[in-house]
Amino acid sequence: MKQQQSLPRLRFNQLFWLSFGLLGAQMSLGLENSQLGRLFQTFGASPQMLAFLFLIPPITGMITQPILGQFSDATWLPKLGRRIPYLVGGTIIADLTLILLPNAGDWGLPISVVLGIGAVLVLLYIVAANACVAPFKILIGDMVSSEQKGQVTSLQSIMVNGGSILAAITPWFLSVLGVSNVAHPGAAPLTMKLVFYLAATVLTICSILTVRNVREYTPAELELYQGPPAQTKLSYWQLIKQAPAIFWTIALVQGLCFVAFALLWTYGAGTIAANVYHTTNPASAAYQQGGNLFGVLSGVYALAASVLAVGLGRVPRRYQVHALGGSLAVGAVGFVGIGILHSSLGMVLAFILIGVGWAGIIIYPLAFVMDAVPAQNAGVYQGLFNAQVCVPQIVASLLSVLILPLIGNSLPTLMLIGSLFWIAGTLAVGLVKLK
Repeated sequence: MKQQQSLPRLRFNQLFWLSFGLLGAQMSLGLENSQLGRLFQTFGASPQMLAFLFLIPPITGMITQPILGQFSDATWLPKLGRRIPYLVGGTIIADLTLILLPNAGDWGLPISVVLGIGAVLVLLYIVAANACVAPFKILIGDMVSSEQKGQVTSLQSIMVNGGSILAAITPWFLSVLGVSNVAHPGAAPLTMKLVFYLAATVLTICSILTVRNVREYTPAELELYQGPPAQTKLSYWQLIKQAPAIFWTIALVQGLCFVAFALLWTYGAGTIAANVYHTTNPASAAYQQGGNLFGVLSGVYALAASVLAVGLGRVPRRYQVHALGGSLAVGAVGFVGIGILHSSLGMVLAFILIGVGWAGIIIYPLAFVMDAVPAQNAGVYQGLFNAQVCVPQIVASLLSVLILPLIGNSLPTLMLIGSLFWIAGTLAVGLVKLK
């Protein structure tokens, strides 16, 4: 029996290609955060209906990610590997849904039917997008040593935010170029359609380059680096019970923070339209301007996070928990600002602060957890880790249904309520301990 060895140190170009594909995968998934709420409101969804529609992504992701992880743990295709086959399949399905979804309002159907078709397409799109994102996250556990996990998660953060920026600002940029930003009631403007088509194109290109440049370790190599596969196949429940303590403390931090982010992604466009453009009518040109501005602001926080990620990825391990807490504290100020500010400049400043918090939440938690769980079950644990993000989004949607009637459907007030969850998540960082 060969002696188990440590994972080898990877060259920068290897770390780069383990990260680059997230640019396309996250651009497609980033549409959920910056464009999906606006799209469904354009189709005719009320704020309460929007909350129910936004249950689809987290529920789908929570179910899909552990299953994808479990199957990929047991997959090996000689030409592709363990994780990459799921990227290929996900790309094909995602491309089809990204092309069809923004056109659902053009078919002359009743609003209820349009929303139903949109919901089904979103379900398929989220499954496919998760299949595209998951391989890159799991490959951190498969191929990257503890010393380089911070570096690769920093690189992945840059790609994630780059994809989010493209998804967020493209409608605004197209409108600046003269592309129509309005359409007949119930239909998406051309600016929104083109960003979905662009996401499909970028995803396809990034997936092709990933397949060409990433070579996963063979089963024999993985056994040499990680030890033999587990003899007993554990259930999800058994793996949850055996999860290290940091899995749960990070779950609390992420859970609270992602309630706030889920409210922002769902109602951010409406909040900006109400606070800056003083309108709540989705069919108005002013509302669509608010939607464009929210897209730009989403790009602002993603850009701020990308810049900060370079520094956060270099923070020594012993200081990383403090860096996480500090970044979340700055983000809390930004969340409060969204609810109370009424100028474009004020919103830009608020979203820059949110970007600081976003950088911390997407760099450190995954690195902490993947470094602590057994490598043989990395795929399943990555899926369970994703549930830490999905569950709070479900909570946020249900919470908004209950709260909105009580606050007169005031979306800025809802943002302030979300900021309280973010503040609680910041305080919960004090419970996180690294070994």
